[in-house]
Amino acid sequence: MEKKDLFRMIGRLAMILLLPLALSLTYMILAYMIHGRLYLSLEPPIAAIIYGIFISLIIAYGYIMRDKITSTLSGIFLIPLSFAYADFLSDFPDPYFVTRWLRWIYILNFIPVMLIYGLAGYFASRGTKVSLLIAILFGILFSLFVLGID
Repeated sequence: MEKKDLFRMIGRLAMILLLPLALSLTYMILAYMIHGRLYLSLEPPIAAIIYGIFISLIIAYGYIMRDKITSTLSGIFLIPLSFAYADFLSDFPDPYFVTRWLRWIYILNFIPVMLIYGLAGYFASRGTKVSLLIAILFGILFSLFVLGID
């Protein structure tokens, strides 16, 4: 394996696995700064801005790198992994946190969000201006979803 391939593989894994960690840490730090405790909820406009920034990163990565698989997977796994990281980080001091991790059925609640982000990453990676516009519209759709506007 060449050094170039190794860096590309590490970049892909970082995009898929570390971007959700950055989202959950950003969310938790802002929630702690606003509420003074680990309160895993922010006001909808602030949450929409945070999620908008991270979907913009996925769209930019997909459009620049033209990597369909990585941008689609990073879009699909962004929300569930960020919630999993946030749950793990907030429940770690609890001695019974392992029993909560055995209930992974709640991931079914994130399927619509996973599809929206995955489609945004996929369309951004296609490389045309029309598909970039579609990806941006998916990002706006999710921001409206976070704000509660149907």
